[in-house]
Amino acid sequence: MAEKTIFPREEKADVLFNKILNDPWACEKLQGTFCNSLFCNEDNNFPLSPAEFSQALFNAYHNRDLSAFLMAICQNTLFDLLRNSFLIPYRFNADGRTNPIIMTDESGNLLPGYKTTVHEKNYQHFYDVYCDLDNKKNIYFAQAYRYRHAYASEKMDMEQQILEKNTGVLIIRELPDTVKLKETEAEAYSAVWDLMIKLEKSLPMAYIFYGQDSLVEENTRYDEIGIFLPDSLFLKNLERHVKKAEAIIYAEE
Repeated sequence: MAEKTIFPREEKADVLFNKILNDPWACEKLQGTFCNSLFCNEDNNFPLSPAEFSQALFNAYHNRDLSAFLMAICQNTLFDLLRNSFLIPYRFNADGRTNPIIMTDESGNLLPGYKTTVHEKNYQHFYDVYCDLDNKKNIYFAQAYRYRHAYASEKMDMEQQILEKNTGVLIIRELPDTVKLKETEAEAYSAVWDLMIKLEKSLPMAYIFYGQDSLVEENTRYDEIGIFLPDSLFLKNLERHVKKAEAIIYAEE
């Protein structure tokens, strides 16, 4: 009997894949991420032993599991490659781990638990920008990270592996509820794809987060999108970048 795949297969993903295939910029991003993730490099710095690699490869073939195959050769699932190419969103709090971490309250004040762990200069810059914004709703100082999945032990267990961690500005906005439309997660990604790619082309390397039916306001559930602008990339002219993101979300360009 065939074993289960390491991740549930995304259902009805063709509409999402077709959007990527029809955008040359997106195809170039995906190819670049895949090539950069290959571990067959000059130093032979391969993360698996020959036996572990062979086992992973044969399991992937036996179970027709593309994500298991990709993890064996580049330590990314298919959807990891898409996320790290900035072509689909990261899920809010994926795999039960808090990401992003919100560090301010609804008035922009730093929460007590983070007063000794963040750089005062970074927070103060956020607060100065925050105070000048016309719409302050659901805008926070936050920490977020990019990740992939990797094999973690000889038993071929898998876990998140953090690639990059940053502090920055997180903007959260509600979207129509795709659960009511009985859409899969892949279909939901497709529904927000045009908006996400517009954001990425205008604000390259912004982290986009997405939650299906995860935002609750006044006893009503919504999908939510989060735009995270890392300080390391957007510290200069941060106020302009925040307003640009807001304009794209509300189509006010």
